[in-house]
Amino acid sequence: MAQLHFVENTPWLNTLQSGALWGMEIREVLARNLRICRQERGLSQEELAHRAGIDRTYISALERCVYAASIDVVGQLAEALGVEPSDLLRKGPPPGRSASTGDAD
Repeated sequence: MAQLHFVENTPWLNTLQSGALWGMEIREVLARNLRICRQERGLSQEELAHRAGIDRTYISALERCVYAASIDVVGQLAEALGVEPSDLLRKGPPPGRSASTGDAD
């Protein structure tokens, strides 16, 4: 049976919404890409938080999908990681990885 998604009828939500971001919510996409980028750079949550100027517990909460990050926080994290903000929100292979690396979530 097809899964139904509630779609609010507002002008800013009138884009493609079926499939719920290819099966991942935007918080999950950010959490996954944030964790992968941080780990690939050998950074602890504490070090990333220091570089981005935010609290370590907030990094942990973002990686666990507890909070939704503001666009400003996404920008701070991207700058601290040396990536574009859009890389942290990109579905599919995480930044710096190709689809052939075997990371098929």
